[in-house]
Amino acid sequence: MKIKLKTLFLLGYLLMGAVVLLLGFTGIYFIEKLSNTPDKILKDNYGSIIAAQNMIDELDNMDNAIIIYVSGKPDKNLADSLFTSARDNYFFNLKKCESNITEPGETELTADIRKKTEHYIWSYEQNRSSLNNILAYDSVIAPQYTLLKKSCYELLNLNHKGMLNRRDETVKISGSAELYMMVISALSLIIVLIAIVKVPSLIVNPVNEFIRKVEAIAEKRYSERVEINSGSELGKLALSFNNMASKLEEYEKSNIEMLIAEKKRAEAIVKSMIDGIIVLNENYDVILVNNIGTELLGLSESALIGKSMLEVSHTNSLVKNITDDFAGHDKEKGNLNYIRIVFREREEYFLKEILNVTDENFPQKTLGYIIILKNVTGFKELDELKSGFVATVSHELRTPLSAMNMSLRLLQDERIGSMNDEQKRITSAMKDEVKRLLKLVNELLDLSRIESGSEILKYREVKADELVDAAITPMLLQFEQKNIELVTEIEPDLPGLKVDANKIAWVMINLLNNAVRYSADSGQIILKVRKDTGKVIFSVKDHGSGIEPQYLSRIFEKFVQVKSRNIESINKGVGLGLAISKEFVNAHGGDIWVKSEIGKGSEFSFSIPVN
Repeated sequence: MKIKLKTLFLLGYLLMGAVVLLLGFTGIYFIEKLSNTPDKILKDNYGSIIAAQNMIDELDNMDNAIIIYVSGKPDKNLADSLFTSARDNYFFNLKKCESNITEPGETELTADIRKKTEHYIWSYEQNRSSLNNILAYDSVIAPQYTLLKKSCYELLNLNHKGMLNRRDETVKISGSAELYMMVISALSLIIVLIAIVKVPSLIVNPVNEFIRKVEAIAEKRYSERVEINSGSELGKLALSFNNMASKLEEYEKSNIEMLIAEKKRAEAIVKSMIDGIIVLNENYDVILVNNIGTELLGLSESALIGKSMLEVSHTNSLVKNITDDFAGHDKEKGNLNYIRIVFREREEYFLKEILNVTDENFPQKTLGYIIILKNVTGFKELDELKSGFVATVSHELRTPLSAMNMSLRLLQDERIGSMNDEQKRITSAMKDEVKRLLKLVNELLDLSRIESGSEILKYREVKADELVDAAITPMLLQFEQKNIELVTEIEPDLPGLKVDANKIAWVMINLLNNAVRYSADSGQIILKVRKDTGKVIFSVKDHGSGIEPQYLSRIFEKFVQVKSRNIESINKGVGLGLAISKEFVNAHGGDIWVKSEIGKGSEFSFSIPVN
């Protein structure tokens, strides 16, 4: 007869339930019987024994305190303190005994003990002044101490004897309970053993077979089948499993060629790209690299595929350059920078980009990385030509502009001759424009020197407050003209910085100048200097109109100017100040950034690493 699993489990549950009920009823019976024994009384006796023993100990402590008082050594105050503490503990335990009467005669005995105790303490307190030697103690206190201690021992022995008298009754009941429980447990064990022997053959073995076949399917061995000839639910499950395995086998055979074709197509696309492509898994192991990538790295495809980029970096400087960026690059936006590589017997520039590949459903889970090495030599050369052209033009313009500025100064000199008002207005306007052009030319020259690497930084050890003073001093007149309050917040004990002081001061002057320009009259500017992990951070905060969001991402680019409705466009410059500031800060190994909110102002900050 074929029994369904549901019926089999039901029978098993009924059997186990019967065993549990039998054991439960038996246990309840003997527990009820044992509850009528002096179990609680035994516990109470034990509590009285502990309390009586504590009374004896505290009585000894009181007597020792009296002896110390009588002898006067070491101190009578100490004796009083010891006596008081022992007395309080004694009465605490006596109260426990009085509230835990369990034996005949215990009430009278505790009452007698309390009476003797009170008389003992009264005798000591009444005769304190005359207790000046051991003989006085022996005659007045010692006899009462002896009688009281004897009574305490009687209380102790009374409760101890009560426990012993009831032990035999408890042991007898416990023995009967033990015998009955052993018999019932033995019968239950036999029943359970029979079930343990039979059940695995009916349930566990088929389940183990299922586990083995599921593991085989997980390993893509779709030809495996489950052989269970049963009319139970396991038989139906085996049939469904075999049908699933058959369909998986058919699907695998129909799609494997398609997958191989798609893989080859993707590899062909990657290999045909003109940029160097290196594809890594989440553990930085190389899974694909194109021909340009192998040429750039100077390694064969076989030397890269399946190898960890971290291991390859130990013997390849370019790979080391790439892997060093993995620790700090932005895994969402990627990391961009330029590197020089000798490629096909000439030095060329490549833009290195590291892309993070994530799961669409779990954006935080990294599936791998794609390293792209794009040849930008042509663009780099054009940029260098542009920078050289700008530097040349700026240098050529500097001389005539300086001559024009000098000529205008001579024209304004009254010793050469006087001018009418219109001539003065024209020459003054010309002088302002020449100054603006000279400032622009100087900024262009500074920027070209920085970009070309010809700008030499003059490092020296300098304190942060010195840099702040060097930046504030040239700005005092501008603060006074607009009645602006400058608040400086400099943390104490800032570490020294090894920097080009003139360049860093120039950066702060530029930030302060911008803050003044975009601040209303009678406003406030806050200059903060604080230390952070391995660096010192300078910040300039104004309460002006703020910067529009569309400018924030490009504010440090060349020739980018922030437009504001509240600020006149006269003498605003051409948008090189922040670009030059960024280059100066980056040259020191630092970083520069801005936070701004419309209507609440802006805060420009830059960091300088501590050497």
